[in-house]
Amino acid sequence: MLAIVKENREADFILRDVDIPEPKADEVLIRVESVGICGTDIPIFKGIRPVDYPLIPGHEFAGVIVRAGDAVSRFAEGDRVVPGLVVHCGTCRYCRQGLESLCDAIYEIGIHVNGAFAEYVVAPEKTLHRLPEGLHFNQGALIDPLASAYRPVRKARISSSDFVVIYGPGPIGLFALQVARAEGAGRILVVGAAGDTHRLGLAKRLGADFTVNGQDHDPVERIRELTSGKMADVVIEATGVPAVVEPCINSLKKNGRLSLAGIFHEAVPVALGDVVRRELRISGSICYTWLDFQACIDLVAAGKVDLAPMISHEFPLTEMGEALNIAYRRESIKIIMHPRE
Repeated sequence: MLAIVKENREADFILRDVDIPEPKADEVLIRVESVGICGTDIPIFKGIRPVDYPLIPGHEFAGVIVRAGDAVSRFAEGDRVVPGLVVHCGTCRYCRQGLESLCDAIYEIGIHVNGAFAEYVVAPEKTLHRLPEGLHFNQGALIDPLASAYRPVRKARISSSDFVVIYGPGPIGLFALQVARAEGAGRILVVGAAGDTHRLGLAKRLGADFTVNGQDHDPVERIRELTSGKMADVVIEATGVPAVVEPCINSLKKNGRLSLAGIFHEAVPVALGDVVRRELRISGSICYTWLDFQACIDLVAAGKVDLAPMISHEFPLTEMGEALNIAYRRESIKIIMHPRE
């Protein structure tokens, strides 16, 4: 089968023919129909995030089961499925609390083991979800990033009276916007930066009440104006950029909630004295649980989250180089790859 292989930290990826993987007893072999490029894939391709090499990345995917292991009981050949990337042990104290993403023995498809930038991939049965007949494989491939935004928004416990600010109009921020709207947020402001004009326009179409480009206006002052000095009840940080954390904190009212959805690859200086004095509540969020993932499928199936506007580009797997160049230049929202084209 054709696959995208990252062979070592320094080298670029290689498109090459590799063996079709064999599913274990509790796994299924999936024919990949759609797979998205995630922000997490970028540091892997660039060598910023080391992994065990060689690796086939790719974890945002949907497809059809072509073979099931002997111990698989709930799924069969021909089922349309969308797996979560989190593979948990099910027996540690965190798994027993329903916190699979904190599992002591966690591994992730496309990060710790071979993923879906290939014609076929294996996945454990416990990661699988059925893709409803009314949903396209492209929509299935976007459930993973939607779930990664769903969890931090839910942790913020948004109410109808809340003024919510989302820093970062990338995929996670735009998904968080739609989830916050579905959760009943009162008013939502999305903050962007240089080069985000198109993304901020999309944020307005997806339900943002206000947008501000930090290149042109101070977002903290804009929040002050819009709230008559009360500031934001909730801030969702969806950039992973260290310099954004301080304005996130400054955007909050006393006792406000900051939910961190961005992945940071370097240390972040934080004025903790201000956090203490204003009794701010800060929570982190990584990945999602099986229930989070299923809830997101249900949101899309119910029409409460619109995934179609999020897809800006589609390519066959053979054009991964062009797709990555577009992603590196930040000219995309979500890029979907099709291994079988």
